[in-house]
Amino acid sequence: MFVGRALIPVKVMRTFGDWKPGDMVLIEDWKAKELWESGVVEVIDEVEKIIIELDKYIKEERENRPLITIDGSLYDRTEFYMYFLNKVLENPGGYPPETLRSYITKLANLKEKYKELKKLRFNKILKSVMLRPNSLEILNKLTPKEKELYLQMSKMRMAWLGEE
Repeated sequence: MFVGRALIPVKVMRTFGDWKPGDMVLIEDWKAKELWESGVVEVIDEVEKIIIELDKYIKEERENRPLITIDGSLYDRTEFYMYFLNKVLENPGGYPPETLRSYITKLANLKEKYKELKKLRFNKILKSVMLRPNSLEILNKLTPKEKELYLQMSKMRMAWLGEE
């Protein structure tokens, strides 16, 4: 799931290498997962920031016909925080009830916005494949995950129509 495309802000809880308790650092999502699960760091909650970013892109996608360029790490950051909130809610020990209620709401909102953006993007990618398969201009507007989808769908389209 996590391949190191997204940087996650964390607070160091225990000395680890050159890091000392209280240090705030940005680390790759897979490292954040491992170090958080081992209690070395605490994940800094940026869910609201990501929801705002998702809302911004949803609005822009609705207002613009062609695909817009979005932050290449957005999907990975969103998936990391969905993982983080799910894990906290599965094992809520130590979190106050009001924090847990907030996390439940944030998780539901995050999932909804993420799904909505992906649906909008998928529909536009599908239309782009139909009209302009393997376009460099379109590829430059896609996140790494979207590029993979676009290229696979372009290949299938071209094979189906005998344009290889």
